[in-house]
Amino acid sequence: MMWLLLFALTALVAVVPLWPAIQEWRRPSDAEPLHIDSEDALDPCFLAHDFSARLARANASGQERMGEHAIGRVGESGRWPLTAAEQQEAATARIWQCGGGAVLPPGIRFLAEVSAQGELRSAEGGHYHALLTAGRLQLSRASTVARWAHGLEVDVGDGCQLRGRVSAERIITLRSDATFTLLHAPQIAFEAARLPAVLRLPVRWTGAAAPCAAPVRWDPVSRRGSSNEKIQVDGQIGWRGDLVSQQDIVLGAGCQAEGSLKARGEIRTGVACVVNGSIVAEGPIELGAQGWVAGSVVSETRVVLGAGCVVGAPGKPATVAAPRIDVGPGAVVHGTLWAGELGRCVAAAAGLTATSDAALVEPQRLAA
Repeated sequence: MMWLLLFALTALVAVVPLWPAIQEWRRPSDAEPLHIDSEDALDPCFLAHDFSARLARANASGQERMGEHAIGRVGESGRWPLTAAEQQEAATARIWQCGGGAVLPPGIRFLAEVSAQGELRSAEGGHYHALLTAGRLQLSRASTVARWAHGLEVDVGDGCQLRGRVSAERIITLRSDATFTLLHAPQIAFEAARLPAVLRLPVRWTGAAAPCAAPVRWDPVSRRGSSNEKIQVDGQIGWRGDLVSQQDIVLGAGCQAEGSLKARGEIRTGVACVVNGSIVAEGPIELGAQGWVAGSVVSETRVVLGAGCVVGAPGKPATVAAPRIDVGPGAVVHGTLWAGELGRCVAAAAGLTATSDAALVEPQRLAA
């Protein structure tokens, strides 16, 4: 009997501190975004800024090496003084510093950092450890960045592989077939050759009440509705408050929510939906074309941003985070895109399938 008592006491000591977390996992009670590690999400430019500071100290003290790497320098002529061994091996392990702008030579793998004061352009199909410029960084088609890249503006060509973090002071622009892990800038834009006109759908406001027929427990004080069942909202409905579901949440085209969404299952929004809050789900999140989300979009599984979607706003950055992220053409994110496994620019994601292009016009978006 004594060992049973000891076992019970040990289990109790282990479980009691975790009980609130277990309860939240079983029955989510809020619509707040999941925690995101601050070192990765709040300072994605750290590696670039740290390298810049170390390089400045090395130059000030006249050092010719940084750690195990020698420092190579490229003058204003733009000529790269590669050694015969580097040319034969088609690789250089030196840290390179360019006094002005520079074009990286083709066929050479750069295994350490490259820094430039002016515009820096990679070679088509080039492979780089890390790139830093005080000006514009142009990653030519099929370039690979293994660790990080940072510039005033960053232009990402077709088929580039951004395996590390890429950040910009102003804007990152991506083209088709590029893959990424972590992107951070005041504006991250996914280019599109053509986008349909955005629809304006009339909205019927329900006020502070449950916006659907499903059994939703509505708390008028906290303005939060919760349900153990799937929540499905008809199109063109507007409401003020948060929605939390133990299963899925599905919004029809043109819905407007002045609040956040949280689900244990998946969340799908129709064309031209507006969410003036955050969206959090254990399952996948799919945002229909031309939608807008003011806050962060976080999934434990996958996020799909439809064509022309906008997340965040100028001066009000947000985070899109999931193991896998697919982004359609014309989408814009203000802040951070963080794909734990793989992020992709795709030709079509959550496209205009629910409503014809002729019927769509821009919805009246709520203030962020």
